[in-house]
Amino acid sequence: MSPNTNLSLLLLTHNESENIKNNLDWLGECPNLNEIIVVDDQSTDKTIEALKSLKLPKATKLNICEHPLNNDFSAQRQFGVGKAGNDWIIWLDPDEKPDQQLVKFLNTFHPADLRPYSFRRLDTFGGRILLHGETGQCRLIRLFNRHQGKFIGQVHEIWQDKSAPLITNNTLHHFSHPDLYSFLNKINFYSDLRAEELFRQHTPPSLFQIIFYPMGKFFQNYIFRLGFLDSTPGIIMALTMSLHSFLVRAKLWQLWQK
Repeated sequence: MSPNTNLSLLLLTHNESENIKNNLDWLGECPNLNEIIVVDDQSTDKTIEALKSLKLPKATKLNICEHPLNNDFSAQRQFGVGKAGNDWIIWLDPDEKPDQQLVKFLNTFHPADLRPYSFRRLDTFGGRILLHGETGQCRLIRLFNRHQGKFIGQVHEIWQDKSAPLITNNTLHHFSHPDLYSFLNKINFYSDLRAEELFRQHTPPSLFQIIFYPMGKFFQNYIFRLGFLDSTPGIIMALTMSLHSFLVRAKLWQLWQK
């Protein structure tokens, strides 16, 4: 039997000390992941201390680099890819945690070929895993060979690969919204970045989009994607994602007025 293929983990951090404590304890169970590359965006809390206190397998190397965000997540990710010592990289955020099936998959990883791998990601909000709506349908390429593609997308970065992904049943759990206050703060932050990105692309604002995109987003997530089956957290998620759609286009309009 051929030996397992070693993996590098790529993380972006900015004031993530609590997420690191809560979501990265599984690393001690994953010796096949022998390199952790952290690209830190000038954290001012105890992120670095939390990273250094992680209980890692003896052979695992922790490489912490600083790279300012400059509103470009893809550039940060690509910077981290350039630091990797392994060809195969899994990229996560500190507010994500793999299930045990995915940890086992990583520990016994043998690539069939050079195709990337996609995993399912499930959001948790209000103590409930959301199985429907926008986040219930989420599948993302998170494991790839670094010579086969690149990161694209300034705000919601994705890995663009030469090949179609292999779809797996492994799951990432996403704990991005511990409460409504932090959720709204993130929506405000990301809608700023997205509006600025569209403005730089010379995308004009539209009254039609300001009115109907948020409405369409709500009906898509709550009705067509069955968000109503997630009870109260489901309607809160559908409404807040609709708010994000509205804020992007309203802020784009404001940028054009300036």
